[in-house]
Amino acid sequence: MTTDLSTSYVLGRLLYTFLCSFPYMVLILYSFRGHWRFKRSVTFLLAFTALTFLLATLPVRLILSEYVPYQVFDIITNIVYIGFIFATIKDHIGKLIFTVLALTNLGDLVVVSAKCLEGIYFHDNALEKYRFTYHLFIVIVMAAALPLMYFLLFKDIGGHTTDTVIENGKAVKHPWRYLWLVPAVFNLISLWHFYAGGSWDVETSMDPMSTLYLLAISAGSVLIYRIIVGSARLYERNLSLFAENHALSIQRLQFDSLNARLENMRRTRHDLRHHTALLKQIRQSGDLSALDELINSYNEQNCLDQPLMFCENQTVNIVLAFYSETAYRNSISFSVKADIPEEIFADSKDIAVVFGNVLENASDACKEVTGERFIDLTAVYKTSASGTRCLTLSVKNSFATAPTVNEDGVFNSTKHPGEGIGISSVKSIAEKYGGTCSFTHEGGVFSVSVILYEPLPDQPADS
Repeated sequence: MTTDLSTSYVLGRLLYTFLCSFPYMVLILYSFRGHWRFKRSVTFLLAFTALTFLLATLPVRLILSEYVPYQVFDIITNIVYIGFIFATIKDHIGKLIFTVLALTNLGDLVVVSAKCLEGIYFHDNALEKYRFTYHLFIVIVMAAALPLMYFLLFKDIGGHTTDTVIENGKAVKHPWRYLWLVPAVFNLISLWHFYAGGSWDVETSMDPMSTLYLLAISAGSVLIYRIIVGSARLYERNLSLFAENHALSIQRLQFDSLNARLENMRRTRHDLRHHTALLKQIRQSGDLSALDELINSYNEQNCLDQPLMFCENQTVNIVLAFYSETAYRNSISFSVKADIPEEIFADSKDIAVVFGNVLENASDACKEVTGERFIDLTAVYKTSASGTRCLTLSVKNSFATAPTVNEDGVFNSTKHPGEGIGISSVKSIAEKYGGTCSFTHEGGVFSVSVILYEPLPDQPADS
């Protein structure tokens, strides 16, 4: 069978490829507008490149289609779509796969419905596959379908997703890692419907009963997709509340600690005259051992050597002050070099989670050490020559028991089975701000390094 390479046919295929590509790219980019990997100009350039590749290679694919099964070109096209989404969107891989499969499923409904309508109103044109009437009905159906796809399905699919969540006190993987199987099943159902007889033909799409069957399947799939997206969104909100509660609990503990210090200071002032009288008695008796005992007791009760101010940033200072006193009470040497201003680009809850989780893990590890216990922290807020700002955090601490890792190379928690939620939270926040984090241990010293970058002015911030 000779492939039709007439000008009208090639132009029709080009327009068909454009209509089946560009609107969906716009839908995906808009739905994930808070999760672009690159700034706006680079993202648009990648979209233009992917679309140009599909259009420019079409004549070659038409020539080769006489020798290569068309399913091969469908696979190549889908790979381009998937590559585009993965290259431009920064989110959970399971969610991205879910999006690709769901759009493929609903996109098939659009083109089949358009062909069915063309067959009803322009039957002769419909038999020629790529006449202008087909494109017209694609635009009409797409104008109605795309807004519904967005409001019913993709409006709430955005939102920051971490790979690990808490369930019943245990760290478990996010359900997006397997939810993509649902649209995969619906795609298999659609493929079986069209190719059960061995091949797909135009008459199958022009059959109203066949189109109604596909419409019923798609309606059911959209309902299920909507439930999945809503449930996953609720899951992510719960995780966000967990992180916020963690930050608030740190602030509450620090507030209680500061209140205890103030009360201790009031009590010390009240007892000062008694201490003065006791010091006079000790001087008269010459009992130096009693003097040493009084001084040591005074220092232990009042934590006189623990500073209240580490940096200008209130959130960071609260966390550092709390863990400074925790370290003091557990005989842990706590060294801090923090240069962080009050106003920074990062959200205060995110900063509290990063500093709180890192220092909590360090404190817990030090408590098991029988020898020298120490925590060394360095945090700096920098501005590069280009004006880009970043926050760096480096923490080193002693430990007695080396942490274990799972089969994915991720550190296990020492408090519950599975991956440590603290480390996962730090990784998630580092990814949110386009940064990195590393966790290493060697020679009895555990090292953590975190860097967060300020989002570019034309890059949407993560939600």
